[in-house]
Amino acid sequence: MSQDLKAEVAQLKKQVAELSKTKDYLEIWKLQSRYAHLYFMMRNSEIPSLFAQKTPGISMDIEDAGIYEGMKGVKRFWNTVLSEERYKSTPGWLAIHMTCNPIIEINKAGTKARGLWFSHGSVSGLRKGKLDCMSCLGKYDMDYVKEDGEWKFFRLAYSASPTVSSTCTPSTRTGWRNRLQAASLVCRITRQTNRLPTTCPTAATV
Repeated sequence: MSQDLKAEVAQLKKQVAELSKTKDYLEIWKLQSRYAHLYFMMRNSEIPSLFAQKTPGISMDIEDAGIYEGMKGVKRFWNTVLSEERYKSTPGWLAIHMTCNPIIEINKAGTKARGLWFSHGSVSGLRKGKLDCMSCLGKYDMDYVKEDGEWKFFRLAYSASPTVSSTCTPSTRTGWRNRLQAASLVCRITRQTNRLPTTCPTAATV
């Protein structure tokens, strides 16, 4: 094989590797987007299917709701803490949590990856018997694993900055900065978590 041919083959191999990594990047992005879509559409019972089904060690760590480990823990979270029934039985409920501005790093073997995402969101629901609307900003810190050729969640961690509460009353005229409050899911905790959360240190004292 001539030197020119060897160089061409080497260049083609490099391009194939780069294309493979690009494909992985887009597949991970699509996986994260599918999660956001299911959450917005109140199809929470389908979210556990986005997690690795055969790889041990999966977990979730969201705000002050605790850490849920294994498929049993993940399903418990989406069927109790943030269940579809809870949403659909709450008049005026809305949850939009977009995932954007990703930083995705994939290992050389193309089997594991990490991702950081900003999440801007709008939420509405009942608070003390009245419809309340909030804007929030959080961050997803994700670990992914490729299982049977398909990217899956290995670890999902979400931490929120203080939410901006803006109730649908004249009190909004006071300005959003006067109504900052810490994000919390503690009111929904079933106390069946595996461990205390790491994304919300104050949860241990709640």
